[in-house]
Amino acid sequence: MARINLNVGSNANDGTGDTLRSAMQNVNTMFTELYDSPLFSGDLSFSGNEISATRSNDDIVFVPAGTGAVSFPAIRINDNNIEGTRTNDDINLIPAGTGSVIFGAIKINGTTLSSDDSASININDGLIVDGTLDVSGAATLSGATNLSSTLAVPSGLTTLSTLSVTSTTSLVGTTTIDNLTFNDNTIGSSSNADINLTPGGTGSVVINNLTVDSNINITDNEIKTTQSNSDLVIAPAGTGQVVIAKADINSGAIDNTVIGATTPAAGSFTTLNTTASLTIDGVTIADNTVSSNASNADLELSGSGSGTVKIGPLKFPTSDGSGNQLLKTDGSGNLSFVTASAPLDHSDIDDNTTTVSSSATTQIDSFSTATYRSAKYFISISDATNSRFEMVEANLIHGPSGDSTTEAYLTVFGSTTSYTDPLCTFTADIDDGNVRLLATNITSDDTVFKFQRTLIDL
Repeated sequence: MARINLNVGSNANDGTGDTLRSAMQNVNTMFTELYDSPLFSGDLSFSGNEISATRSNDDIVFVPAGTGAVSFPAIRINDNNIEGTRTNDDINLIPAGTGSVIFGAIKINGTTLSSDDSASININDGLIVDGTLDVSGAATLSGATNLSSTLAVPSGLTTLSTLSVTSTTSLVGTTTIDNLTFNDNTIGSSSNADINLTPGGTGSVVINNLTVDSNINITDNEIKTTQSNSDLVIAPAGTGQVVIAKADINSGAIDNTVIGATTPAAGSFTTLNTTASLTIDGVTIADNTVSSNASNADLELSGSGSGTVKIGPLKFPTSDGSGNQLLKTDGSGNLSFVTASAPLDHSDIDDNTTTVSSSATTQIDSFSTATYRSAKYFISISDATNSRFEMVEANLIHGPSGDSTTEAYLTVFGSTTSYTDPLCTFTADIDDGNVRLLATNITSDDTVFKFQRTLIDL
């Protein structure tokens, strides 16, 4: 609306001004434009100190023309800015008495911003707080929140969507973030929920000093118990194993040693001491005694492969000998099984048995012509099939060794028998350097010869 100035002339009633009719026409023009404006169109209501919109849910809009601004003496409204037009001048909105400046349901009273209808105050765009932000009631942050200064929350922060903190932040009271609660120095979770600390990418979770279950403490490179006389137990689950890549037990030498693996490496123990008995599987070691601890169990010692069992200076054979043989040392600690004989210097005494099931001439015994000159036999003969038994003596000797005419000479005597005739005929010969005692039975039934002989050296 353009303002029309009335020409009142230079002096009163000098005839130079507008006529009364012309002046009233200009006044009517301005009143018409004024009443046609939004101020009187029914869209705005002015009552007392209030300016309000009359249409339902309508905004109050101040629109300047072109690049102009809405101005109230020293105040200009341009786009979304309210500006002062005088240099360094404040913009004051001053209510009467204890009243407040109210925008819709937002009320400003002194330095306090509140909701006139007790509803929440929504800030839908970015909010920058350069000073200290104090929150004394419940706070809900549903968007991204950047804190570059100090945030003090003395009562409670109830819900937090995204929180980015670049400086010191103080949360006083119980604060819930998603599924976690923070109160003093305690971090908790909802019922039966785990607390997971997960670093990003190749990062690590770093804790300088950790105590687990009020007993296990992990500090630097040490794991120890905190309760007096408490054991430190490392136990795997199910068929799992406790794996230690490199162990040093009480400054001992078990470094780089594989214990209990598929191919165990040798463990190096300088000294292994225990003041109590030691139980290893089925073996107990106590003082100077090694014993088996399972009921009626043998204590077995065995070497590996071709190795032997060595006790002190003595090495035992790797296999068993024949029946009735004895262990003999060679004077160098090596033991072997030998047939029992009397410790004689020029003769050997032993015994043997053989069974003959034929009436053909069969060897009963033999000895080397290069070692022995003669033999004395005590022979027991049993034909159990025919219930015939006999006991005889026999003397056997051979001639000079190397003589092609060397022969064996035999004398049999002292026969004692349960039968009317001898059970066999004894003869002797030399075959391939051995003197042989031969027998020809009177029957093809099993006949058992058991004898004791005394061999006399050359």
